[in-house]
Amino acid sequence: MSLRHSLHQASKIVRYWPSESRPLLARLCRQIQDAERKLNAAAALRLNGCLKDCQGLCCRNLQLDAVFGIPDFVYILTLAPALGATIEACLHQGDSFFTSNCLFLERGVGPCLFPPDVRPEVCITSFCGGDEALKPEIRRVKIGFWKLGFFLHFRRVPFVHRLLVKTH
Repeated sequence: MSLRHSLHQASKIVRYWPSESRPLLARLCRQIQDAERKLNAAAALRLNGCLKDCQGLCCRNLQLDAVFGIPDFVYILTLAPALGATIEACLHQGDSFFTSNCLFLERGVGPCLFPPDVRPEVCITSFCGGDEALKPEIRRVKIGFWKLGFFLHFRRVPFVHRLLVKTH
């Protein structure tokens, strides 16, 4: 699946989401955002080191379809809808299949155009070197994205809504 297709699917999901489930979608996204904020706080020194030492190597030479999926775009468009046009412009400017740098770096070199607490799962949970000290924070982010993906996949099944509403 191409990034453009994933973005368009996510845009449709966010735009046409049933009103009775919108609060749950927003809550799942805010839970991920909260987990990302905690991960960023716990990883502050490591992230500064990444930028200083490897200068964003993780944002180069990557396969973008492995980084960005429909749940990532749903998350971003739910919390930062204004980024939709910017993402679309980036996808039209770059070749999303064969790229050496992430398409979502400002001016092609960085920094990332996504806010630090509204990043795709792979971007926020991938670190150079050991991440043992960050395991609990990384796990919270991954669980949040898992819940969002589960919800998106089974959104029409009433018991899933009830199951997710009960968990806080």
